[in-house]
Amino acid sequence: MEINKARFYRIVYDTTFDEHERFNIGTYKEKKLHIMMKKYFEPDPAFHEVPSNGFIADIRHGEEITEIETSGFSGLKPKLEAYLPEFHVNLVHPLAGLKYVSWIDPETREISGRKKSPKKEGLYDLLYEMIYILPHVASPNLTVLGPVLEVDEYRLLDGWSRDRKRGSHRFERVPVDLTDMLELTSDDDYRRAIPDILGERFAVKDFCRACRLGDSMGRAVVKVLLARGVLAEAGKEGRAMTYARA
Repeated sequence: MEINKARFYRIVYDTTFDEHERFNIGTYKEKKLHIMMKKYFEPDPAFHEVPSNGFIADIRHGEEITEIETSGFSGLKPKLEAYLPEFHVNLVHPLAGLKYVSWIDPETREISGRKKSPKKEGLYDLLYEMIYILPHVASPNLTVLGPVLEVDEYRLLDGWSRDRKRGSHRFERVPVDLTDMLELTSDDDYRRAIPDILGERFAVKDFCRACRLGDSMGRAVVKVLLARGVLAEAGKEGRAMTYARA
């Protein structure tokens, strides 16, 4: 999917100056990232919030539904079970390719200066979320999209550590740029996650090393690639299962 920079920047400008009811600290109203993504993927509000098979679709055009999931896929199974037999579903999960963090004191409401975060989200973060929807990974009616964003993240100084940062809660994420659009539709899209440097057979530890992933994340990504059918089990070496490209 091509990026429409002009549309994105216009939405950033308009949303920044909207008199959108913000979210008193502690409330869970629709946040700016979700609003902006919904406007980006469908500028016409007539297609927003459409009742569909017992749920409210973020966006619906005829037989196509787009769901914006800014936090993750853990609660999506019931929706996908209702949608996928009848609709093509575009599942959108924004990724913070570049993030700057500011801290809000919930008592004084003072905001600190922004600092660049070392963490960068990408393809493996998108695949990692799909562990929650394994039964639907191979569905021909599912497309997963990962807009890669530059974001300003605001966090509350309400954590349990001395500096109140550990265990803190995220207050808001405001996207300021759209740099890429990851798309998982075909088997070839999923195969891009398997590094060329891996041999014909490899264990999870080899996959993690090649992709520079932690063990839990690497195991989850391998399960997703198995569910999609682009990896297959290739027998054991010692006590470790090995895998091969399917």
